[in-house]
Amino acid sequence: MLFRPRRFAIVKVASLALTALALVSSARTANAQMSESERKSAARAAYQEGVTLQDQGKAAEALTRFEAAQKLFDAPTHLLRIAECQALVGKLVEASETYETLIRKNLGPNPPDAFVQAQQQGQGELTPLRQRIPTLRVTVRPDPSQMQNLQVTANGTQMPNEVLGITRPVNPGVYRFNAAANGWQANAPQDVNVVEREQKNVEIVMVQRAGMAATPGTVTLPPPPPPYAGDPNSAERLNQPFVQREVPSSLGFLFGVRAGAFVPGGGVDPNLSFENVASAGGGGAIDAYFRVARMLLLGGSVEYAGLKSPSKLDTLGAGVTADGSVHTTYAGLSIGLVPNIDRVSFIGDLGFGFRSLKQTLTESTGAEQTHSYSGTEFALGAGLSIPAGPIRLVPKASINYGEFDKAENCVSGNCNSTSISSTTGHTFFFVGLGVYYSLDIGKKPAPKVAALQPQ
Repeated sequence: MLFRPRRFAIVKVASLALTALALVSSARTANAQMSESERKSAARAAYQEGVTLQDQGKAAEALTRFEAAQKLFDAPTHLLRIAECQALVGKLVEASETYETLIRKNLGPNPPDAFVQAQQQGQGELTPLRQRIPTLRVTVRPDPSQMQNLQVTANGTQMPNEVLGITRPVNPGVYRFNAAANGWQANAPQDVNVVEREQKNVEIVMVQRAGMAATPGTVTLPPPPPPYAGDPNSAERLNQPFVQREVPSSLGFLFGVRAGAFVPGGGVDPNLSFENVASAGGGGAIDAYFRVARMLLLGGSVEYAGLKSPSKLDTLGAGVTADGSVHTTYAGLSIGLVPNIDRVSFIGDLGFGFRSLKQTLTESTGAEQTHSYSGTEFALGAGLSIPAGPIRLVPKASINYGEFDKAENCVSGNCNSTSISSTTGHTFFFVGLGVYYSLDIGKKPAPKVAALQPQ
């Protein structure tokens, strides 16, 4: 009877302990069984805290938040921020690998715009980051094959012997190298300061020490250096919130005029080269396009050019001179591409159309001749679209290639039309400047701080 109170106390304590264990187990199970919505919500909260910390210049603390968000929900926007913060705290090698993971990530069909923008931004930031990463090559003398149980340490951590002699990327910072082997010891530990963009070589010289075992010394790993102040990936830029770039409206019109020089080449027919018909001259064109799917252009062009008549015409008889004029017109349909009509962007088009050319000669004898030719052409053009408000300035060059298959010759009012059975190719090269008006149909997607949280 004297032991009952004590036994009761023991039972009570055991019961309380089991209850506590059950509560802990229940909490762990509940965490493991978070719903998809709960995980997204938690990831979003961690991400938003990380953005605030990064904006405040607290990159190390922000990094832990972004890593937590990524563990809760896999998103390219998280990877972008993780890589930026890793670069800010000096972990350039880790940042490079995170960028690589982001760029290679398969976004699947119809990904959110924020995910696409994050991947594109990561690809743009990776190149300057790679230029910042220093390299290090560690060698041992004499050759490691002459020593047994060689151990090389960097900041107290043993290096795999396989990396000796290999130039490899490392994070900037201060490294202390030491080495030992059976009967060998490094002459002295070496402290090496590796800075960004540097290519460093380190040689560890070993000396023989009788009866020594391989026990290289250790040191505490120094903190990583601050970010490189002059780099384009510096904290001032990376701390800016990721803003989704403005994208053009899905539909629009692009129309305007261009002027420049037209240069003919090739032959009019197998027996007549352009040298005896016309030479370079000036002209202009009217272009009109309907823009669909933001970047695809569908439309057409009409060109007119006044070409110079050659000073010598082999087609006239000896001693006969003439005043001449030559003009040409082209009308065709085309399909083109402009990746972003609202930014400085490449613009190109491919077309097919009909060209006519007319030469008028007034001989010194008073007789008048006209020679007309017509045929089809393919056109290929390229330029640079430069926005200036609603106006687009487009320096452009194009080349047309085709064949004349019909001819009409008139002498003193008597005309004769013929088909050119054996055709020859000709070209028209254009270089000039276009001025176009861009008109959007519908509203553009509003620019915003991209939803770098999970969707």
